[in-house]
Amino acid sequence: MFRLPRTVKLPATAAVFDCGTNSVLLLVACMQSNGQVVPLYQAIAAPRLGEGLTGGGKLKRQAVARTLAALKKMKKEALRFQPDLFLGLGTNIFRRARDGRAAARHFEKELGFPLRILSAPEEARLEFLGASPGLHEKSKIVVVDVGGGSSEIIWGRGRKITRKVSLEIGAVRLQEKFSRMNTYDEEALDNLRHEAAKKVSKLKSKKKYQLAVITGGTATMLAACSLGLKKYKGEKVHGFQTTPQKLREQLEKLARLSLRRRKKALSFDPARADIIVPGGIILLEILKRLGIRKIVISDHGLRWGAVYAYFS
Repeated sequence: MFRLPRTVKLPATAAVFDCGTNSVLLLVACMQSNGQVVPLYQAIAAPRLGEGLTGGGKLKRQAVARTLAALKKMKKEALRFQPDLFLGLGTNIFRRARDGRAAARHFEKELGFPLRILSAPEEARLEFLGASPGLHEKSKIVVVDVGGGSSEIIWGRGRKITRKVSLEIGAVRLQEKFSRMNTYDEEALDNLRHEAAKKVSKLKSKKKYQLAVITGGTATMLAACSLGLKKYKGEKVHGFQTTPQKLREQLEKLARLSLRRRKKALSFDPARADIIVPGGIILLEILKRLGIRKIVISDHGLRWGAVYAYFS
């Protein structure tokens, strides 16, 4: 997939930008000669490129402008580390929007580096590669990532994938479907659960896969809240072990809060306050369908997977 150019020798530094429906994430990392990835800088922004997108519609001009501004700011920060290469990755939102390819070309022209639109299988593969190293590599695991526009479920062992599924449901899409609700009574929560359950109904439990590695903003924010963090610390979140029941309890606490208080509770990522409940409900419905009992949170994901894949 991503092949190392002969002109680049290890150790080498890469700046990888993950551009999705809700968030833009940056990882600047050095790949050592021994295959170890050393993170040098990370950043996240939530310009919500997919705001208001329905069906195969077009991206909003304001959303494109916000996303480009976030990418330019991140590129400026990345340049401090003098990367050997820059790589942009576009996920579900670019596949879904009618003008997704045009938006990617616009970003490339303005930023001066390639932005590759990943297919659903490619996105799932990179999520698995990024999330799984160092976390139960010898076990059979399922990696779950609930994004803004889609959700990826990948089964495998070590770095070998045995099955992957991409579901057309994400935190932003579910939140917008229900009139952007920001407060939740039991009826509202039931509506969200019912819709999420319909979208994941084709998933089946596999008895040999009872451990899930969960990645993505929904999972990491719920983990950070469970840990009582006032400032997000990826090194504390990464590898955090929990259960679906404990995540459910944390989500219910957040759902009872007003939007203002939820933003305060998510002070490390307040822009996620309006989608954390829909995203959490999708995640819990997936775990329920899969029969998962144990969870490990991964702070790594797509951009880490791209570094591993590019330099392999």
